[in-house]
Amino acid sequence: MGSSYSTTSDDVNSIRHEASASHEENQMYYPRHSADAVESFNILRQKLPSELVLQILESAEYWVLSTVHREDTQDYNENDCRDRIPYLTSEPIQGERFPVQEIKINIWSHDQGWSSYREDHGTFRNSWTWFDLGIERPPGRDDISKDEDLRLATNVHAEREAMNHQITYRRDQKLRWMENLQPGDRISIVPRARFPGWRNTVEKASIEVYTSPVL
Repeated sequence: MGSSYSTTSDDVNSIRHEASASHEENQMYYPRHSADAVESFNILRQKLPSELVLQILESAEYWVLSTVHREDTQDYNENDCRDRIPYLTSEPIQGERFPVQEIKINIWSHDQGWSSYREDHGTFRNSWTWFDLGIERPPGRDDISKDEDLRLATNVHAEREAMNHQITYRRDQKLRWMENLQPGDRISIVPRARFPGWRNTVEKASIEVYTSPVL
């Protein structure tokens, strides 16, 4: 599983307030298409050897960024989750063979806010609402999700306030499913709920996919 981090809305609002003044100047730039990276490569190549330029771009993590976002509150109970319908799906992955370098996922969600198991309230124990990572591939490709642990995040048990789940996967984690993602594949956030009375409420989410540019 990738690294993860969760905060409540009060925590994040405080962080946003402190960071807002310097957000623009500290925000990193990522190309949106390989053509943007090619332009940078050609500019640097006028003064430096191609091999060195490639090393510089790789060290700088000058990757192509694809971002999708949805802000639309949806509730999912056990019946709603039977068909594993995604809340959010990425754009098709860009690049050449096995290009994915990093994936960042943010989910704002909570469960129904109550249960009969008071000893588990405020913990992740016996929490029956969660999220899986979906992998959608063009026809003819192998199922690379088989036998993989693709749980993204679990909601806090009996919590009415949305929590921000932050999940990051990096290529150096050597995750088999991630190493095998190819151009044209998509990833998705799939809400899950189990047992009567349990409800997964999703307020918003985003997916960022970073891929090596085609140079």
